[in-house]
Amino acid sequence: MTTSRSRWFTAIALMVPLLLFGAIEGIMRVAWPAGELPLFVTAAAGNGEWLMANPVVAARWFPGEQSPPAPNLEFFRATKAANGFRVFVLGESSAQGFPYPRTGSFARLLDAALTDALPDRDVEVVTVGIAATNSYAMLDVLPQLLAQQPDAVLYYGGHNEFVGALGAGSAIRLAASPSLTRAFVALQQLRSVRALNRYVAQRRARSAAGAVNPSAASFMESVTNGQDVPMDSPAYRIGVQQFDENLTRIAERIVEAGVPLYIASTPANVRDQAPFASAGNDAARAAFAQAVNMLAAGDSSTSRAAFFRARDLDVVRFRAPGVFDSVVARVVQRVAQRRGASPSSARVHYVPVAEAFAAQSPAGTPGHELFLEHVHPNRAGVQLLANVFLTTLRSAPPSGITIDSTRLRTMAVYEQQVAVTPFDERIAQHRVAALAARWPFVAMTQQGDYRATYVPQNAADTLAFLVAGGARPWELAKLELARQLEVAGDTAQAVQEYRGLANDQFIFAEPHKLAGAALFRARRFAEADTQFELALALEPSAELALVRARIAGDAQRWPQAVQMLELAQRLQPGRADVLYQLALAQSVTGNIPAARATAEELQRLHPQFPALAQLRAVLGLNR
Repeated sequence: MTTSRSRWFTAIALMVPLLLFGAIEGIMRVAWPAGELPLFVTAAAGNGEWLMANPVVAARWFPGEQSPPAPNLEFFRATKAANGFRVFVLGESSAQGFPYPRTGSFARLLDAALTDALPDRDVEVVTVGIAATNSYAMLDVLPQLLAQQPDAVLYYGGHNEFVGALGAGSAIRLAASPSLTRAFVALQQLRSVRALNRYVAQRRARSAAGAVNPSAASFMESVTNGQDVPMDSPAYRIGVQQFDENLTRIAERIVEAGVPLYIASTPANVRDQAPFASAGNDAARAAFAQAVNMLAAGDSSTSRAAFFRARDLDVVRFRAPGVFDSVVARVVQRVAQRRGASPSSARVHYVPVAEAFAAQSPAGTPGHELFLEHVHPNRAGVQLLANVFLTTLRSAPPSGITIDSTRLRTMAVYEQQVAVTPFDERIAQHRVAALAARWPFVAMTQQGDYRATYVPQNAADTLAFLVAGGARPWELAKLELARQLEVAGDTAQAVQEYRGLANDQFIFAEPHKLAGAALFRARRFAEADTQFELALALEPSAELALVRARIAGDAQRWPQAVQMLELAQRLQPGRADVLYQLALAQSVTGNIPAARATAEELQRLHPQFPALAQLRAVLGLNR
């Protein structure tokens, strides 16, 4: 064989596998379109005008789970408004708002605040936080997130670096090396690789008695391989390395795209959360007991160091260690230095959330005054979290943005505005109670089943319990509860439930209509009109215009009544009742020619209308 033929033979031999793989990949893309798993999809409602996070996007990192963790159902414009100010929040369950329903995230408070402070902007603050994920997932979704033209990205994560999907101590792990893990995650963009990974993962899940539902109380058990991760162990060092490397890559790519990035330090409950249940936690428990004794003796300074040391010694890594805050600060400086600038001019900013939580806590040690359990903030903590991000945005705003601080109200006011209700709080309480009965909060041998033993106290508690366990959709439960409250005469609380739905499902008119109807029945007409106005803007209808006209007329606001009746006429031309009321309203405002013309139209279309003769007489049309 000549040298030339030998080269051709070698080239063909090398190309055949590549061509075969390319053919397989092409077939997979045609045969398995659901395998694409984009970050965002078009919302089912809204005529294609709205996008939302893909409910199954987490199957990228949980290929063996039948029900992978889902991002919040939040809408944003498919085409960004010309005056749009769009902010994405990257993170885990704490960024998502767990254990509250999705209205409970700090992103919702921030959205309300920025809407006030930027009155000329179409503000969208959207969280893509996903439970049990970490920096691998956030790095993976980054290209699709940046394609949506954010004006800022907020990063609040770190607690899942060890035990979240692909983490150093996770049951869902691909390789010991962060670089190999990143390479494999990148290969998941190939449909054939994703299909193979899914097949293998599901086979393993079936052999291990099936996948665990992420909404179940024991999901924390499914994301860890059960191994301790002692401080300075190889797994610990890999976890710190992956956080550092992944966060650096995330920051560099966001800043290179010209988008400012705000990275938060990560607080945790250190005072009221003892080290988790593990035989390897003797040192952590000793440090925690020492801290408790020191605090009781009034030695707050020494106890503070002991509490944080107990957190860092905890071998069950469901709380970010203190070194992660140093990693965040180092990444901010590193990315800025590589661009030859200060962090401010490089548009990468450190957000001192952990420091703010410490400052708001007794002895500088956060506990149940800000946290529900180990890492998820309570309502006070959520407000503080939103406020720290807002403060940093105010001090270092994105280019071209001027945040009008004089228009800002307190986070407590925004809490009322987003309408997190006692019902939503009860849902969170049930979720936390279910978690607390399971490992790692108690030893494996002492685990209980809260959901199997709890007896709801009343109808509202029953609904909250069902929602918490995934047996009832939150939206339907809110509607059911609101109706029950109306029947019981508690209009104010019923309206709050409707408002919570309206703020969440803001592209739908129905919650506003329901809230308006409840307020109207309670004779709170001005508040009812506000809700009907919002509904009318979303879903123009003659009925809504008519009810607004009636409210305006009763309040002697006749020009507004005429405006609404004219709108009703345009929306549903020729309605007898609309024409009659419009003629009366026009006459009251003194526009007799218009009133007569309307009455003549009523005569032409509905000559048998009962009150027509009287109307014509009043307008002098019978002479």
